[in-house]
Amino acid sequence: MNQKLRLKADLLARLYVRNNPRPKKHVSIIAVKNKILSVGTNKTKTHPLAKKYGYMFGELHSELDAMRRIEPQRGMILINYRMNRFLELRNAKPCCKCMPWCLTLFKDIYYTTNEGMKRHA
Repeated sequence: MNQKLRLKADLLARLYVRNNPRPKKHVSIIAVKNKILSVGTNKTKTHPLAKKYGYMFGELHSELDAMRRIEPQRGMILINYRMNRFLELRNAKPCCKCMPWCLTLFKDIYYTTNEGMKRHA
């Protein structure tokens, strides 16, 4: 991921985190090249796809929320953020329910850790 996309994604994620009333604030950004295609957040709202993938209570995870808004394209990148109420980075690695389908759709997967951003190997 290049620096320009990283800066755009960081700013957008912070904006979404500030406006998310949930205690666990996850934001997923889908991009191709330097263009952001979709943004999703974790929601208590249920969705048939969430039930299909076995998510607890059928609630939308941020990855699925972002993905359901667009058509899959080649070369997509997933950037996952999680921040606490002080906007400090926390672990946002996709869960065991999200990771299998994310690996099939995304060229690269990035996620935050307590130390910064990490690329899924």
